[in-house]
Amino acid sequence: MSDNAILAISARAAELCAQGTDVISLAAGEPDLPTPANVTAAAARAAADPAYHRYGSAAGLPELRSLAADRLATATGLPWNAEDIQITLGTKHALALALQAVLGPDEDVLVTSPGWPGHHGAVQAAGGRVRSIPVRAEDRFLATPQTLDLALTGRTRAVILASPGNPVGAVYPRELLADIADWALRHDVWIIADDIYDQFVYDGPHTTLLAAAPRARDRCIVVNGVSKAHAMTGWRIGWLAGPASVVAHAFRNVSQTITHVPLITQAAAIEALAGDQRPLHEARTRYRANRDLLTDALNTLPGIDCPRPSGGLYVFPSVAALLARHPERWTSAADVAAWLLDTAHVAAVPGEVFHAPNHLRLCFAVSDTAVREAIQRLCRAFETLT
Repeated sequence: MSDNAILAISARAAELCAQGTDVISLAAGEPDLPTPANVTAAAARAAADPAYHRYGSAAGLPELRSLAADRLATATGLPWNAEDIQITLGTKHALALALQAVLGPDEDVLVTSPGWPGHHGAVQAAGGRVRSIPVRAEDRFLATPQTLDLALTGRTRAVILASPGNPVGAVYPRELLADIADWALRHDVWIIADDIYDQFVYDGPHTTLLAAAPRARDRCIVVNGVSKAHAMTGWRIGWLAGPASVVAHAFRNVSQTITHVPLITQAAAIEALAGDQRPLHEARTRYRANRDLLTDALNTLPGIDCPRPSGGLYVFPSVAALLARHPERWTSAADVAAWLLDTAHVAAVPGEVFHAPNHLRLCFAVSDTAVREAIQRLCRAFETLT
C-alpha cells in the first residue's frame, strides 16, 4: 500500500468536514501550523523581483546550498560546502536521486518495517528491490547489525535509515549508529540517512549517523529538507548531500529533467534556514507536550499499548489486544480506524499502510486544543465498548 492511502484518509476526513461533520484529523503527515510569516514574506519579495523569474542553476541557489551545508556541518562536525549539496523538489525527490545514483538493476535496498511506504516506492521506482528489516516495539523499533545481517544478500547495495523514523518515532543512539555504519562499510553497502525529522527529537540530543561515524562519509548520502521543521510541506524544498560522484549524478538528473527547483521557493527556504528560528523552537515544545498528552491518554484505553516515541511527529499504538478482545467487531487496524472516524470523528492512519497491521498512526503536530478534544472523543468512543 502506498503513502497515497494516507492522503486518502485525510481526504475522507476533509470530505466529512465539508458535509458538516466536525472531524479532528490526526492522519496527515505534516504540521498543522502555517508557514512562518517571515518565510512567506521572503517568497513574496522574491516573486516581485524579476531576477527570480528566470532560469537558475540546476544545483540550486548558492546561498541555499551553503546554508544546507552549514546546517549539516553543525550536525555532523564535518566540513561541508555548497558543492556537496544538490537542491531538490522536497526530500522524496532527494531520496529518489540518491537511489538512482547508487543502484544497479535489481539490486537490493534494506528498509525497516514498519516504515514509511515512500522508502519502498522510491526503491522500486529506481529499479531496485526492497528487502524488509523487521523492527519490533520491544526493541524500540531499531534496526541492528544483527537484523541487517538477516536481510543481507549478495545483491544488497544500500540501507535506508531514518532517525527519527516515520511512523515509529525511533531515534538511534550514537553507539548503534556507529555499529551500523561499521556494518555497512564491512559489507560495502551505501547508507542513505533520511534526516527529515531531525529537528523533532524530544528526549536528549539528536545524533546524526555521520556524527557517530565520520569514517562512513564516503559511503553515506544524507537527505533532508524544510518541509517538517519549518511547516513548508507544500513548498517542496529538500536537498541531498554526499560524495562528489553522487552529487554530480543528481545534478545531471535535475538538469536533464526538471531543469531546476523553482527559485521563489528556494528564496523562501533561505529565509527558513537563515531567519528567525523561534517558530521551530515553539513548534518543538508544542509537539513534545502533545506527544506526552496523547501517549498517556492512549495507554489508559483498554486494548491499546502506545510506546512513547523519542522523536518525529507521530505516536504508533498497537491495537492487537483490542482486536483480540473484539473479534466480532473488527479484524484489522483499518477497521478500527474506520470506526474511530465514524464514531469519534477522529482520523488516524491504519498500520497496514506501514506494513504493521495491528497498529495505528496518529499525528500530534496539531494544536493542543485539537489533541485534548481528540482524547476526549476517543475516551467517549471506548466507553461504548464497555
